[in-house]
Amino acid sequence: MTETNFFIDSSAWLGYLLGNMPETKAIIESQENTLFTSILTIYEVYKKIKKLGKEPQKAILFIEENSIVINITKETVLKAVENSEKYSLHTVDSFIYTGAEETNSILVTADNDFDKLPSTKILRERLK
Repeated sequence: MTETNFFIDSSAWLGYLLGNMPETKAIIESQENTLFTSILTIYEVYKKIKKLGKEPQKAILFIEENSIVINITKETVLKAVENSEKYSLHTVDSFIYTGAEETNSILVTADNDFDKLPSTKILRERLK
C-alpha cells in the first residue's frame, strides 16, 4: 500500500480524541500515513479541550507524537492570503488549507467551510 499525507484539522483531531468521529481512527492510526497539523490547530484543540473541563496537555502531547506540527512562515502567510481570496476562506482556515497544500497533503476536517476545495476530505461527526 502507498503512503498518504494527511493534514489533520482541529475538528478531526477533536473528533478522534473525543470519540465522536469514527472515520478519523483509520487515518490517524494507520502506520502507512504521514500526518501533519498546523500550530494553529494546537491552539484550537488546546482551547476546546480546556473549555470542556479536560486536561489539554495529554491531547496536545498525543498530537505532537503522532503528527508533524507545521509552523507558519512568511511564505505561508502570503500564500494563505491568495487562498483566502480564491476560496473565500476565513483567516485561520486559509492558513490550515495552505499548510495542507505546502505538505502535499489531503486536508482532513469536519469543517464545511472547506467543502468543494481540492484535496479535502470532509468527515461527518457522529452525534452521541
